[in-house]
Amino acid sequence: MDGTHLPDPEQSSLVALARSIHAASIDPQAWPAALEGMRQRLGASVVTIGHHDFGSGAESALFEAPLDTDLCVQMAAFSARNPWFLSSEDYVAGRVVAGDDVISPRDLRRTDFYRDFLQPRGLLHRLCGVVSRDRQGMHFLCALRSECERGFGEGERSDLQQMLAHVALSLESQWRWQEAADMSHALLELSDGESQALMLVTAEARLVHRNRVAGQLLQGPGGLALEDHTLRAGNPAEQRLLREAISRACGDPASADQPQVLSLAGAAGGAPLVVVVRRTGPVFQRGASGRRPLALLSVRCGSAAHDAARCVFARHYELTLAQARVSSLIYGGRSLAAIAASLHVSENTVRSHLKQIFQKTGTHSQMDLVHLHARICPGWT
Repeated sequence: MDGTHLPDPEQSSLVALARSIHAASIDPQAWPAALEGMRQRLGASVVTIGHHDFGSGAESALFEAPLDTDLCVQMAAFSARNPWFLSSEDYVAGRVVAGDDVISPRDLRRTDFYRDFLQPRGLLHRLCGVVSRDRQGMHFLCALRSECERGFGEGERSDLQQMLAHVALSLESQWRWQEAADMSHALLELSDGESQALMLVTAEARLVHRNRVAGQLLQGPGGLALEDHTLRAGNPAEQRLLREAISRACGDPASADQPQVLSLAGAAGGAPLVVVVRRTGPVFQRGASGRRPLALLSVRCGSAAHDAARCVFARHYELTLAQARVSSLIYGGRSLAAIAASLHVSENTVRSHLKQIFQKTGTHSQMDLVHLHARICPGWT
């Protein structure tokens, strides 16, 4: 012997089975194949994952192997008369319970459950593992063996105990992903009711979601366009700035709290677009693009109204109403001349207000002011 250790076939089999169980957390359609592997490992006729409600006795099967819809329907119909579930105290999360632990085969054969459900299918022996448990019910992994075979022994108990931890972790992961997907779906639906244009894009600026207002914006002439499902700035000179902002938001997790503000040229002769670029949270990533990081773009036309009297930014820096109006109009992309005309004052008056705003906010340029304004008061009406 040269001392070489050969792989243990038993251990390799369990490792492969564990991998198939965890693969099902990502793709629920992989559960039947994982359960088939468990069925063969345990030497069972049927293996199911289900839920039992101890209060009502209601039972439902989530997955089974081999696939037998009729068996699951009948099992649910007989659940209230299932003697294996008469006592909830026998079932603790992580515990493996054999049918013989609850009721003897002799007593089981005297029940309607045996005569009407088990016997017609040639089943008798059961091994059950508790995946999770709460006050009302439990999720369980159940293996059934035919009446002509021996009952489940210690070897099968040990195997099921090892599988149970993997099944519990896989289902928990699947449930969390589903919750996140449901939440992201709800949030994406809510975005259609927003008055501002909202878009989700990948690091390559590929569009994965847009709300109704964004769809209208991209259809018209303006500072943003869609080309082969990829978002582009209407002005080629601004394309690099847009792509860099999106790439930075997707690549740097710290950017979630540091929105970037871009001012893009609008339609010919029109007001500019103000684009706020942020990194999204994982809930959007799961629902809209899998695991890829996404950037959220909030877009508004510079001519859109921003109520200076209710501006959070103005209140935060204690701006006067006149200063708040100037700041809001700058945030809206207006030039100093346009601001002076809309407020019916001279440009020198606007410059005087702007100088005082710079002093109060600690900014040194109009772009710095817009960036700060967007971080503190990103909303508009």
